[in-house]
Amino acid sequence: MKSSDGGILFARTMDWHAFAPSPITAPKNYQWHSSFNNDLITNSYSILGVGRNFVDRHADISDGVNEFGLAVQKLTFSNASQYNQKAESGKIALAPFEFVLWLLGNCQSVAEVIVKLNQVQLMTDEFALYKYGRADLHFSATDPTGRLISIEPLNGILVVKENPIGVVTNAPKLEREIEKLGDYLDLTDEKRGLNQISSGNFSGKSVFPGGFTPTTRFIRATVLKERAITPINEKSNVIETWHILNSVTVPKSDGRSDTYTIYRSAVDVKSKTLYFQAYDNFGIQTYRFPD
Repeated sequence: MKSSDGGILFARTMDWHAFAPSPITAPKNYQWHSSFNNDLITNSYSILGVGRNFVDRHADISDGVNEFGLAVQKLTFSNASQYNQKAESGKIALAPFEFVLWLLGNCQSVAEVIVKLNQVQLMTDEFALYKYGRADLHFSATDPTGRLISIEPLNGILVVKENPIGVVTNAPKLEREIEKLGDYLDLTDEKRGLNQISSGNFSGKSVFPGGFTPTTRFIRATVLKERAITPINEKSNVIETWHILNSVTVPKSDGRSDTYTIYRSAVDVKSKTLYFQAYDNFGIQTYRFPD
């Protein structure tokens, strides 16, 4: 979500099994070891994000922003991720959950992320020194330019897809999800406003669907973002964005699933501010980037 004062807010719900996430920082020159082969990695840039610290390993960051305003999220990929089993010589071999930590610690922008992707492989734990299990993940990244990309691990290769919608999804095949939006709004390249992607004509269009599948949540968030007012500043951007997140937040459920929205978070890539709300907390906590 963009605000008229130039701010850009990158927000998400984190839907997973119960764990205790919290805002964390990783300083410049933070050192850690790859869970795949124990190689030592030294980050160049400082990070403010959400995740947890493994006592015997390193920080596990699910989403955050670095000192240059690059913001990255890891997202579920609905059983579609295809990782590598054996590492190539000269490449950095990472567990998939470590990728956000590496990107934020070593890239300044989306453009640099794309250039550096060929340096990295995401690995299964079949030949790993540390067994980290399997988590199907893909990733989204943005920066102060407003460019938004998805990074999908397909056939062992990290594939970049431009995201012109400004809404992320857990569903694979982003282009197919975008096609489905045609039933709900008329997509256009002509800008009506900072956050609009349609002609504004909803006549004859379907009402957005309910439910908690990746597709229905993607459609619902896109339509609500399309029809939202334009925030005037960062504070109003957080307020409007949180109301949209309300529409896709998954409550705890008896029998449906043991996953739910563990937390909601957002970063403003211009001010490098983190907003965080745990499931059982009424308030939104604010964290400024460390000096």
